[in-house]
Parts: sequence; C-alpha cells; structure tokens
Amino acid sequence: MILLSNLHPSFWHGALLGLVSGLLLSILGALVLAIQIFRRQDVYDNDHWKLNVKMPFTTMWMNMGYWTAADGRPILDFEEACCALLHEVLAASGVLMTDCREAPLSQLAILDLGIGCGDQSRELAQLARRMGCDDFHYVGLTLNDSQFQLASNQVRDELQKPTATRDFIKVFRADAARPDTWGPEIDAAIKSLVDANQRGSYPWVLGLDSMYHFFPSRRPIINYAARELGASFMAFDLILNSAASLQQRLLVKLIGIAMGCPSGAFLTEREYKMQLTEAGYDERQVLFQDVTNHVFPGLVGYMKRQEQALRLFGISMAKFKVAGKVFGWFASSGVLRASIVVAHRKPKTT
Repeated sequence: MILLSNLHPSFWHGALLGLVSGLLLSILGALVLAIQIFRRQDVYDNDHWKLNVKMPFTTMWMNMGYWTAADGRPILDFEEACCALLHEVLAASGVLMTDCREAPLSQLAILDLGIGCGDQSRELAQLARRMGCDDFHYVGLTLNDSQFQLASNQVRDELQKPTATRDFIKVFRADAARPDTWGPEIDAAIKSLVDANQRGSYPWVLGLDSMYHFFPSRRPIINYAARELGASFMAFDLILNSAASLQQRLLVKLIGIAMGCPSGAFLTEREYKMQLTEAGYDERQVLFQDVTNHVFPGLVGYMKRQEQALRLFGISMAKFKVAGKVFGWFASSGVLRASIVVAHRKPKTT
C-alpha cells in the first residue's frame, strides 16, 4: 500500500499545477464561447422581447374564431374573435340572450368538451353573471395535462371573485370523447348538472371547435348527452360539403389524419343530423348555421399578419403557416364548411 504522505513533493506540485491549468482552460473556453455568441448575435438585437412578455399570459384562447363583429366590422384581434365564436354558438342555441326583453336565465348548466386552457370556462362564468344567472353549474374536460393545469388556475382565480359565491365550476383531465373512461369524481360532478336543473330546464353539452378530434367518433358523447344526461347539444364543427368530389374527400381525409383526427371525422350535414336523431334528438330541432365566411378568411388573414409581426423577433410560425394554407383551401374550395350545430332534446312525455 502506498501512503500519500510518502509521495515526493514534486508530485503535489505537478498535481496542483494541472488542476489550476485545467481550471484556467475551462474559464478561457467559456470566455471564447461567450465572445463567439455575442459576435453572432448583436448585443442590441431584439432578443430582450423575452423580458417584456407579461407572464402569465392574460389569455390562451385556441379556436378558429368568428371574425365579424355584431356591427359588421372585421375583427382583427385573436382573443376577440375566439370569444365571439363562443358567443355565436351560445346565441344560436338560445342560451345567450340577444333580446333585452327576454327574461334572464335563473339557472345554467353546461358540460364543456375540450376546454383548452380554460379561457372559455372563465368567459362562460362571467357571461352567466352578466346575463343575471344566479345558479351557474359548469364541468369542463380536457385531455392535455399542461392545458389542464392552466385551466385549473383560471377556474381557481374565477372562483375567488366575490360574485362567484354560488357558482359550481369544476374542470377535469379526461378524454371528453369517451364517457366510459370517466371516473367517479367526474360522474358525480356531471350528475350535479342534472340535479341543478329542477325547474323544467335542462343541461347543455358544448363542443367548441373540438368534436372533429374525437376518437373513435362523435357518437359515444352524442349518445351520452342525449340518453344519459338528457341534455341539449351545441357545437362549432366542420361539416363536409355533400357536393365534394371523390378526390376532395380523399384529400380532406388525409388532411384530417395529419391533424390528428379519426379517418371519419368529417361528416356531411345529413350524416351529422342522422347521428343526432339516432341518439334521440328531435329532428325538427336540429339546426346547422353556416358561418364559413366569418371564420376561415379572417383566421387566414390573422395568421399572415401574425407571421409578419413575429418574424421581426426571429420567431417562426411554421406549424401555423401550414395550417393557414389548409384553412385557405377550405375557404376557396368550399369542401369543408364551418358550422354551428344545435340540437334540442326531445321534450319529456308524461
């Protein structure tokens, strides 16, 4: 065995010199790397935009938007357009009171399928209060974990407001397309939507720009809404033009698969109506409202403006640029129509 105390002094001198030399070389390497970085990127470039971003983001909306205001002017702001799309769906269903002479809702219960980051959850709660609804019950579902975390924060902040004392707002991470996978906690929360409507009203199921993503199809949730909840249904969805050629239908199917949609995601109006009536909705109370001209052109225009604005900061919108071209083709070809869908449940018979 060799004892460290028996080592020659020159060994320690060499070891210390090697340690210092290695440290100096590391510092020198880091300095050279820093110089190269600053040579490639001017100290006075626009990279400090990251320090100016307001965190957390005030909104994280994500839908196609409705790009025409009530007075006919074009909407240029993404948040405003996304909020307007929600309002248009609510107005078409009759939930949003557009006539001040109508009596305000005293109760409103909504099961929201695919809530994103919770902006529509917050807007619905605020809108219910503005309409004079004093008993708002809401359950929102999203499958994405990061979006669920953001949505939970939005709901928590909303419930802390003094005006939210009677509101029941719950959000869960779950597959909105498959009711058979929901756990007891979600089932209990959804049951409260039915229990909350005891004076002849009924709950609503909402799908805001989400239904065409549902695997395996829309059928399970539509059947659940009509048969289990006894709820009416409202959605913004994409409808396949019945006049589309075989080539166009094939291209739409391929685009849908690339978007992460099931192969049969896009239905004609007739096929969609058949699914609703087979589930139990009143055929005479199924409404399709074509809003294509208020959706695709405005969305494509906004994406182009946003791309130009972000390019100054070196930010790419490559993914959304491709989506913009697809939406532009939808608009010009008419192969897919942006539509609001409303289906009222059949009245109970005694």
